[in-house]
Amino acid sequence: QQQQQQQQQQQHELTMSLDKDIIYHPPASTETKKPPRRERYNGRYPRNFGDKYKEHEGDADTIAKVLAKGMTPAGRHIPILLKECLYHLGLSSQQDDALQSSSSISSQPLLVVDCTLGYGGHSSQILKALGEAEKGSRLVAFDQDSLEIVKTEERLRAVLRELMNMNMNMNGTGPGAGAIPTTKEEEIIFTAVNQNFSTLASYLRETDQLGKVTSLLADLGLSSMQIDDNSRGFTYKREGPLDMRMNTDSSTETAYHLLCRLKPKQLQAMLAENSDEVFASEIASALLEKKGKKGANAIVPETTVELAERVRDTVRPLLQDKKQQQKKLSSGAVKKLLDSTVARVMQAIRIEINGEFRVLDQLLEDLPHVLVPNGRAVFLTFHSGEDRRVKKAFKAGFKNGIYSSWSSDVVRPSSKERRDNPRSSCCKLRWAIRSDSKDASVADII
Repeated sequence: QQQQQQQQQQQHELTMSLDKDIIYHPPASTETKKPPRRERYNGRYPRNFGDKYKEHEGDADTIAKVLAKGMTPAGRHIPILLKECLYHLGLSSQQDDALQSSSSISSQPLLVVDCTLGYGGHSSQILKALGEAEKGSRLVAFDQDSLEIVKTEERLRAVLRELMNMNMNMNGTGPGAGAIPTTKEEEIIFTAVNQNFSTLASYLRETDQLGKVTSLLADLGLSSMQIDDNSRGFTYKREGPLDMRMNTDSSTETAYHLLCRLKPKQLQAMLAENSDEVFASEIASALLEKKGKKGANAIVPETTVELAERVRDTVRPLLQDKKQQQKKLSSGAVKKLLDSTVARVMQAIRIEINGEFRVLDQLLEDLPHVLVPNGRAVFLTFHSGEDRRVKKAFKAGFKNGIYSSWSSDVVRPSSKERRDNPRSSCCKLRWAIRSDSKDASVADII
């Protein structure tokens, strides 16, 4: 019995020893891991441009809801005065007797220039209009924004391929052939140029197209993609760096660096010249305020929201000054005036950063040399500084026989368009038609 107990004890110790050496391996799970869930919208709509993935991906329901609210979907741009632009460019079939004088240009291949390609809203319709023009018609589109021009060119190439396929079907050379041809188009040439439109004349000279442009469009407004992307620094409604460069690849200084080097008197003059700001002196002093002893560096705002708050804090007491207002303003009226002031300040800085007045003046000076006789030009302006320059150039050109006619009265968006697209509210359209006289002098146009 004692021997039997010893054997049982030895067997137990051996079992315990073996158990210690055993490593437990749980059975492999047969369930497939679920992908991480995409971050949900914060509220009904996200505020940050990059978070609006449904709009970027083209979700039809989301885009319809955004448009119904009178807003622009992220990554898109709604062209302003589209029908009016095509009409005054001579690319619309709806012509009246007053504009038939320039109809002779349609009997030859057209050369159309879009000075500001942007999202391509106007250019896509121009391509479709060129489908009814002579073989070899061209569209040359300029844009200095290297981030957007690649995406827009891809979209317009798709439009062009669609037009080509459609015409092949109509002419009996493609799938679904047999329809009666309704177009003379056999070839459309599209060129996207990643340059500022100030180089237009030199580009046309190098490509042997100077003086051959039949229609020119210059939409001087910002594109919605630039406004909505807070990382570009064009909007005060969301936090972003003070950048404001239209060409982010350029060595041009940012808005922050501009403010760092300006003196209050220089900033004051810039605000008055570029945006007609009535509080230019007070705002300039506030944005470039000094801290500490004389000669210390200015405490310059570094973000769009910081700049906006500095401007609001400066102007708010001025709006309630009896010298400025005879009656007390409501809180809603004050907010609206403050936002308008912030918008004007950012506009003035943006104009300076990108040299917008300088390049516009250059285009207006080159325009008579660019256009073919009876060629047309259409300009969309968005503030008084731009409109004054266009009006002055067209008026002087008409007086000197450079232009045969021009729009002394501006064309404005309809009430429906302003309601559907609030960003069109401040837009003004002016047009001019180049004289057919080859002897017209252009020396005094500007």
